Amino acid sequence: MLLFLNFLKKKKNVTKPEQVIIPASKSQKINEEVATRKGEIGEYKIDIQLDQLPKDWRYLSDLLVGNPKGRSGYSQIDHVVLTSYGIFTIETKNYQGTIYGGKDRKTWLVNGKFKMMNPFV
Repeated sequence: MLLFLNFLKKKKNVTKPEQVIIPASKSQKINEEVATRKGEIGEYKIDIQLDQLPKDWRYLSDLLVGNPKGRSGYSQIDHVVLTSYGIFTIETKNYQGTIYGGKDRKTWLVNGKFKMMNPFV
């Protein structure tokens, strides 16, 4: 009986599942890839909507225009819509939540936490 009680007292060796630790640089790269993919999906969804515009309107997507102040010498415009009423640019953001900013502010806040560049500057 004593041996049986002694057996019950012993802790069983339960192995814990291994925790996978992703290095910060790899984690950051994954986050950037996810953000890029979300942006592409957002732009694609807007393309679908733009296809519904009147037939005499035209639109262009993913344009590169010269910008000597830009790091690459170019700026990218998500969409340009050409109509008899004017020319409209659309900057697509696939964010959830609230974006706080103003036309004269260099950066805006997403959900009061994350900074993003003002798309109008």
